[in-house]
Amino acid sequence: MALNPFAKPKEECQIHGAPSRSGDMMLAAMILASFMLVAWHVWVYGLSGSLALPGAERQPFPLELGNELRDLFFGRKGVGAELWEVFPYFLAGVFIGGFLRTYKIAVKLQAKLRKYGVLSVFLASFVGIITPLCACGTLTTAISLLLAGIPLAPVMSLMVTSPLLSPSTYLLTLNDLGPEWTVIRTASALFMGIFAGLVTHLMSRYAGFRKNEIFIEGAIVRGDFHDDDYPDERLRCNCRRKFGNRVAVRTGNKFLIFLAKSAEMLWVVGKYILVGVVVGAVVERYMPKEWLYHFFGEKGPLSIVWVTLASVPIFLHQISASSIIYHVKGGLDGTLDGAAALAFMIGGPVTAVPTMVLFWTFFKKRIFFLYLFVCLTGTLIIAYSFKFLVFVPGVDLGNPLLARVDALTGGTTAVICKRDPNVRMVLDTDGRGEVATATNDLDGLGGVVFDGSRGRFTAGPADRYDDARYIGNVARWLGDNSQSAAPRKILVYNPAAASGAAASLLGTPVLADLARRGFAVRLAGRAELPRLTDRVLADYGQLWLFLGADGAGRLSDAELQAVAEYNAKGGAALVVPATPHPGDDSLQEANRLASRYGVTFSGPVETEPKLHVSVGANFFNRASGLLGHVLKLVKKA
Repeated sequence: MALNPFAKPKEECQIHGAPSRSGDMMLAAMILASFMLVAWHVWVYGLSGSLALPGAERQPFPLELGNELRDLFFGRKGVGAELWEVFPYFLAGVFIGGFLRTYKIAVKLQAKLRKYGVLSVFLASFVGIITPLCACGTLTTAISLLLAGIPLAPVMSLMVTSPLLSPSTYLLTLNDLGPEWTVIRTASALFMGIFAGLVTHLMSRYAGFRKNEIFIEGAIVRGDFHDDDYPDERLRCNCRRKFGNRVAVRTGNKFLIFLAKSAEMLWVVGKYILVGVVVGAVVERYMPKEWLYHFFGEKGPLSIVWVTLASVPIFLHQISASSIIYHVKGGLDGTLDGAAALAFMIGGPVTAVPTMVLFWTFFKKRIFFLYLFVCLTGTLIIAYSFKFLVFVPGVDLGNPLLARVDALTGGTTAVICKRDPNVRMVLDTDGRGEVATATNDLDGLGGVVFDGSRGRFTAGPADRYDDARYIGNVARWLGDNSQSAAPRKILVYNPAAASGAAASLLGTPVLADLARRGFAVRLAGRAELPRLTDRVLADYGQLWLFLGADGAGRLSDAELQAVAEYNAKGGAALVVPATPHPGDDSLQEANRLASRYGVTFSGPVETEPKLHVSVGANFFNRASGLLGHVLKLVKKA
């Protein structure tokens, strides 16, 4: 009788046993815990988000809970909308994983691990980041490699690296957190694998850590990864429980096998994306802000330790981690503690509870504690190294406004405070907000940039440091977040400026740079444009407002309404207040507009004249400082 590739065999695999369901049970437990948090929030506080209406009477609890869940999953800012946004990256990752499995690329590389001694640790680390396996699948593969005679050190590298990164995770991190975070996450995964392999290589010289001394006597190898390319014949499975294997039996067409292998991964990868988005959305909406701040916003010296230890009992998949961090950023009042977030994305996936259970079952306890040691120690080393050398305190890493910007003009600035999750802090030196953005694509609004320092845009200072590049980044970001038909046309408007004085805002070099980038800029004050109207704004994709402090710098209520309608139709805006002075009301005018977006300006405060915001500049500044300190010690010695 012909084999039906769509019919899964009912009998249990004699080699691997029944598929493990512990991971699915942990995912279901996370969803249940999220649902309980939503139910508790509705019971205590009522409806939230767009459903919350001041002064409205409470409805019966079941009705409120149903409305809340409907808004959470199907609202314009809900889970469904975010899943649609990440779907292209998810699909691309699935196809890349299907290609790797169809042509056995990872298996071919694994076969080379025994040839290169300690150098195999580096190869295994690379194999780990391209292997589209979860932690449990990696462990089953690792056991087969050990039984095939491959040393423990490269296998440990594979077991540590593979749960941290895969093609799908790479693309989803790129979408959620940007290219800088993607590079840092990739480098961290490679370092973790190399660190784990080298430590294990050193330990393998001692009794109890050799290949024939690591398994528990009589332990049964069970798992849910079935393939016919295992290096050891005792684990080589051809039981056809996997859809891709059943298709491969029926045809030799590589394209059909590729489609089957890819389809096989849809649910394997997709369930973690679903859980990550749901948990992230629930955390952003309902988790007390004090908790989020304590772990990811406080930037204390022990925050990394607490996050690392707290992530051990959590079943956090690599794919879910970046989505959760993305939502955490929205829930914070300031910028994210990058080192704590990195510890969360490393320590959580590599110490997943199902993996720990399998480790405890298969290996002797000394191997279990070795794995736990290299995971926790490696996480702390990486997180603290990046905290000291790379991450800049108070800077949103990867934000496009700061692309290729090393330093900005500081000095007197207004402090930005946010009250809306659609607002993201870009720069908050010493915990005081200076630059923020607001986006709400789901409602069709244009992007808005808030900058508390007018000094960065004044003609003279704008030529210093990297202010001109920053201004160009602002123009490009607003253009990308403008729904207007002319996103590269900019109206720079200073209602307080006298005739011709508006040109002093940016200066000739900055205007020339914007022109080279393809932006058409018009500078205007009251003399050139006595009033902002819908007709005037309709010709521009961006409105840059430099609001004054006196009567001449005020916008009328009709103008404020015109600006709000312009933004609601997709027009982008930059809002910069007047330079504040102690005891005056110079920020009142800017707050009349900014408060519509959940932003308020206060102050003034004084910052350093030169603000370092670049990862590269921060690394070299700190590295040179450390080197200078070492040289002083050597000289004294």
